[in-house]
Amino acid sequence: MKEVFDLIFSLDDRVHVYFCQTSTNTSIANYDMTQSSTFEVKKPEAGKTASSQSLDLSWKGIYRWGGVSALLIGVLYFIAMVLALGMGTQPSGGEAVLTWLSGQTTLAYSVYGVAILTDILLVPVLLALYLALKGVNKNAMLAATGLAVAGVVLDLGVTCISWVALITLSQNYAAATSDALRASYVATANYALAATAVSAPIYSMVVPSIGLLIISLVMLKGIFSKGTAYVGISASIVGFVYGISLFVPALSAISLVIATILIAVFCLVVGSKLYKLGKR
Repeated sequence: MKEVFDLIFSLDDRVHVYFCQTSTNTSIANYDMTQSSTFEVKKPEAGKTASSQSLDLSWKGIYRWGGVSALLIGVLYFIAMVLALGMGTQPSGGEAVLTWLSGQTTLAYSVYGVAILTDILLVPVLLALYLALKGVNKNAMLAATGLAVAGVVLDLGVTCISWVALITLSQNYAAATSDALRASYVATANYALAATAVSAPIYSMVVPSIGLLIISLVMLKGIFSKGTAYVGISASIVGFVYGISLFVPALSAISLVIATILIAVFCLVVGSKLYKLGKR
């Protein structure tokens, strides 16, 4: 004989206890004390994991916008890579760089315009990922999001601005009518190049890669597939390698291309998942 007892106490402290007993087992279905603490013990619903049940679906709008932004970033990364390859290999030295840029200013502005746009689009992606994964490890996601946002700010404030300034300088250099004026532009270009030589690997790749690595490790226990997490881990490792290019220049070009491809794929997969969460 099956007996079911439901006992509900509705007191000022809003304590609800649901006690279900069968002939074979006894389990606590739900226990909630809102005034002092919240405690809940229950089995995951059929077909759902604990991580999926920790997902807060009240942020559907942010998941949806984060998903769209991630998808756009993935596409834009491939576009930026094609545009950058079209510019050819960057020469060394301020004068050579100014000459190189002056012959293709529209293409150069397009490359760094895309870079600025992807940095801006990354903000809603990071917010959506934080909200989707904070139930797995809130502290880790706070640290990862902070690092990634710092990378965005530094990339926009140092690397992108420096290169936009170099493009503008290249136009002025081409229009200069005296050697003294051209020399001043070359000196300024050398300073900007020295700044980007450090900022590009460190700010644009290494700092965000640390954040990406943490996010990807949290993903291993979250609602995203392990394959997605491993792509993120791989991208972060290659990002570290690009940072080493400060000391091993031969690693710079190949590691940057590989990292760009991996990050683009990661964004496309993550974007698809976030968008689906927003449509639930």
